[in-house]
Amino acid sequence: MNVVPRTRWIAWASGGFGVATALTVLAGWWFDIPILRRIIPGQPPMVVLTAVGTLLLGCALLATRPGTSRPIRQAGRWLAAAAAAVGLAGLLRYIPPGQFQLDDWVQRLVFGPLKPDTGMALATAASVLATAVGLLLQGAGKRWLRGLGTLVTLGSLVIAAVGGLGYAYGLDAFHEEGMFSRMALVTATTLSILAVGVLFSRPSRPWVVTILGAGEAGTLTRHLLPAVVLAPLLLGWLELHAVRTGLIEAGTGTALLVIVLTLWLAALVIRMARNIDRRAIAERRLRETLRGMNEALERRVEERTRELAEAQDALVQAQKMEAIGQLTGGVAHDFNNLLTIIRSSIEFLRRPNLPEERRTRYMDAVSDTVERAAKLTEQLLAFARRQALKPEVFDAGERLAGVATMLDSLMGARIRIVTEKPDTPCFVRADVSQFETALVNLAVNARDAMGGEGTLSIALACDRPKPAIRGHAGAATHFVVLSVTDTGTGIAADQVGRIFEPFFTTKEVGRGTGLGLSQVIGFAKQSGGDVDVSSVVGRGTTFTVYLPQADAQADAQADAQADAAGTDAELEGAPVEEVDQCILVVEDNIEVGRFCTQILHDLGYGTFLAQTAEAALAEIEAVPFRFDAVFSDVVMPGMGGVELAKRLRELHPELPVVLTSGYSHVLASDDAHGFELVRKPYSAEQLGKVLRTVIARMRQVRAAPWEI
Repeated sequence: MNVVPRTRWIAWASGGFGVATALTVLAGWWFDIPILRRIIPGQPPMVVLTAVGTLLLGCALLATRPGTSRPIRQAGRWLAAAAAAVGLAGLLRYIPPGQFQLDDWVQRLVFGPLKPDTGMALATAASVLATAVGLLLQGAGKRWLRGLGTLVTLGSLVIAAVGGLGYAYGLDAFHEEGMFSRMALVTATTLSILAVGVLFSRPSRPWVVTILGAGEAGTLTRHLLPAVVLAPLLLGWLELHAVRTGLIEAGTGTALLVIVLTLWLAALVIRMARNIDRRAIAERRLRETLRGMNEALERRVEERTRELAEAQDALVQAQKMEAIGQLTGGVAHDFNNLLTIIRSSIEFLRRPNLPEERRTRYMDAVSDTVERAAKLTEQLLAFARRQALKPEVFDAGERLAGVATMLDSLMGARIRIVTEKPDTPCFVRADVSQFETALVNLAVNARDAMGGEGTLSIALACDRPKPAIRGHAGAATHFVVLSVTDTGTGIAADQVGRIFEPFFTTKEVGRGTGLGLSQVIGFAKQSGGDVDVSSVVGRGTTFTVYLPQADAQADAQADAQADAAGTDAELEGAPVEEVDQCILVVEDNIEVGRFCTQILHDLGYGTFLAQTAEAALAEIEAVPFRFDAVFSDVVMPGMGGVELAKRLRELHPELPVVLTSGYSHVLASDDAHGFELVRKPYSAEQLGKVLRTVIARMRQVRAAPWEI
């Protein structure tokens, strides 16, 4: 709780009381009204100098209370200094030889001379001086000065309170001699209230915050403080009055006072303990309530989290179903077209007496269609970023020039193609086929965006940094940058974030699969780069492909060594005319296995077909060194092809194993765990080339121990 309003009210009430009392006394002297001089009938009056000091203190307290402006506070400090001067002047009266009597001079100046044995009391002068000094020091910059001011003000309060208690207890002798002689009751009361106002006028004091705060300490203090302070005073007055009236003896009164005070303090302690107990019970109930609310909130959060998770799962499932629907509208359409060509060609080939020219044309159509289907499969794998790439170092500018020539016929006569590339080579290490496919996909996408008419700009640059793209950090290393810009309709802002999603397309059903841009970003990501896009609706779009720049010399040497090794192996593994090499084919699909063995027979190999990996192991163990190589599918019931290859590597490390698969997770593995891999669908030429290489390598290994 903010205690400033309470401290401001205490300062205002104390200062106002001091000002009102002083003005009342001065009015009594001015108008010669005795009752106003002493306020309390039968008591000594307050002298004029004391009234002036009290008036100055009251005004100073009002001016320096919390919330006043700086000029007013400065004026209040001057008033406090004047009050201190008044108190100091009153003290000089009691310093020998006692000739300095300012109270008498002030009294004589306005109202006539003081009566004998009257004037400002020593206690009054000390209290006025101490209160004024305390008021001045409470605004000091140093902490120890502010603490000293508090102690001085407490001393003033003690002096004034003792003077007042002398009247309360009827101690006439107390006011006849000593420092409290001639101190009026109204003076003691007013100075006590002013001292309390000064003590509570600063809310920054810790004990002020404790007493006036809204916490438990403040509440308990405000409840106990009046009883602790007033009860002993009241009991002392009652005991003294009873002794004076003869009701009890002095010793008995003292004993009763001690007993009553003890019981009173015990009652206060019990009350305080009960309050603490009640608060503890209330806090315990509150904690239980809060615990229950917290548990309910946690249950609600868990339920809400579960609902959100279920909604997220439903959304993901809906997105999957949407992707499947788009796939059936795009990819399935393209596959149906390819299957139509194959089926029609086969029906024509079955006709008797078919001319050789037409037979050749239909065979070529089937072969070309199979290649197109394989390309579409590659795109499906590339957008998933699980395509098995074959990286090599090549000059991107040279490939760009070759693709640009092909694009002239692909784009049409109404699209002007502008290419820009540096004079120096831009080497990258990536899959050449995927690089060209990505460039063609970007060009086709631009052609469709321009409606077959406009300008297609293709620019190539080297030694460029990669900026931050879609929240991914940039890179200061060297990149080759390929930019494809069109003058088409542009891409809407709400669609830019989705253009790389698989199957997402704005084209009509059957006009596109939505895999082109997915292939581009999949290829770029797998190659260590990224793709950025910027578009303005109605003006065009720019796709920027970033590929890591290669060290041409080092990478070219590595590729040359690999090519040389492969060439040597192929030369040494040239096919022989006689059938003296046997291949173990492991394929669970009987039809695929038959086609594979037929291809191998046509290549001049002997074959044995096993439909499981377990059967293949049994054949090898039955007749060791019977087979020159093993050609196995990867995904099979029971033991898979990779596990079979590892077992054979342990049992027969010299026996070469070639794996084949069409699954993306196999193609994305690290070269199929170190074994040669042929991707489905494969041709007889591809299979024969791999087998010749591995068999030649096997012969080199077997011949090595006897070579000198």
